[in-house]
Amino acid sequence: MQFGHIADIVDLDRYPLHSPDSEGCQALLRAGQRSLAEDALFVLPGFIRPEAVAAMAAELEERLPWAARYEAMSDSYGPDGNDWPPGHPRSELHLFRYHQLLNHQIPNDSPLRAVHVWEPLREFLRQLMGYESFHRSECPHLALTAKLAGEGDTDGWHFDGNDVVFSVLLQEPEQGGVFEYMPRVRNDTDQNYDTVAAVFAGKREDLRCAKLAVGDLNVFQGNHTLHRVSPVQGERRRIVGLFSYDRLPGTNFGEPYVSRLRLRTPGAIALAAGDGQGRG
Repeated sequence: MQFGHIADIVDLDRYPLHSPDSEGCQALLRAGQRSLAEDALFVLPGFIRPEAVAAMAAELEERLPWAARYEAMSDSYGPDGNDWPPGHPRSELHLFRYHQLLNHQIPNDSPLRAVHVWEPLREFLRQLMGYESFHRSECPHLALTAKLAGEGDTDGWHFDGNDVVFSVLLQEPEQGGVFEYMPRVRNDTDQNYDTVAAVFAGKREDLRCAKLAVGDLNVFQGNHTLHRVSPVQGERRRIVGLFSYDRLPGTNFGEPYVSRLRLRTPGAIALAAGDGQGRG
């Protein structure tokens, strides 16, 4: 199916982002700002039309053989230059495991890309976040990506390095793959390590589980919110599209993660295997 117009992809009747001064769009902005302030998460249910969601998921599944396979044990915070003792939340490691399709692996005419480059969406998100400027990332690897998580795949507990993440759920797994989070567990002056340690130890009383559905657009502030995606169960993959924006123009992502992804693409793996055999 061809998607010649954004109205074929996005439910504009429900989400009139193309009419920013309309009461409908202004009401969405007010609701979103309240939701982010209270929950660090704003969900736009059914943002993507069902036919477009199905096409996006199928397109990404077809490209799975070329996706980077990421598997690593990592801490939740990222390096800060300190040597933390064993048992401290900053030294605990969590499993991260999934396939990731990179920006240059997603076709230019993909309906997923059409949403990412749709100017009214960028402007709506800028106003939602209250930023003076907001730009689509120009990173050739991570400006637009998709994560495909199969049996046992997971995103371990972590905080995001950027202010906000924008995602679209394109396919649900049979079981698992639940987005779990604890809003604003830390802030710029208090890391609240005791609470974080309790979550790592299995305490679930204050955790929230987002009821995400296929086609939802999700806006999430993860820099102060501890979160994870629980392990996927079953044969059907969890597929998520991820859009990257930044307040500064020309943004690229850090080389260490990008380098690891490049080394884990099938072409790089095959080349490395061939080189090894040639030297042997």
